Amino acid sequence: MMKQYNVSVMFERNVFLVDIEKEGSWQVLKLNSIKDTKVWEGMDVLIFNTWHWFIHTGNIQPWDFIQDGENTYRDMNRYVAFEQALETWARWVDENIDPSKTKVFFQGISPTHFK
Repeated sequence: MMKQYNVSVMFERNVFLVDIEKEGSWQVLKLNSIKDTKVWEGMDVLIFNTWHWFIHTGNIQPWDFIQDGENTYRDMNRYVAFEQALETWARWVDENIDPSKTKVFFQGISPTHFK
């Protein structure tokens, strides 16, 4: 807490913005699901940042399947998956955040961030 400004800062890590759930022995990335949002509610400012997850393939990806609606895939076009996840997140923001009380920022990543 920054007492002189009466500000508290909390860091909550959710790399994908959408859910990853264990189903049997598999991890499933659910592009249309955001369930664990209680920590985001009632904040004055929310800053979201994601980007890298969609390029992870093979052994470095933390999911076994991707679910988009009723369809489950072993893999899919990562740009399509990323777009679907962002649409799910944006819908959650539109339905759950009062912009007169909470400011929401989304920070994407620069294509040249490695330099």
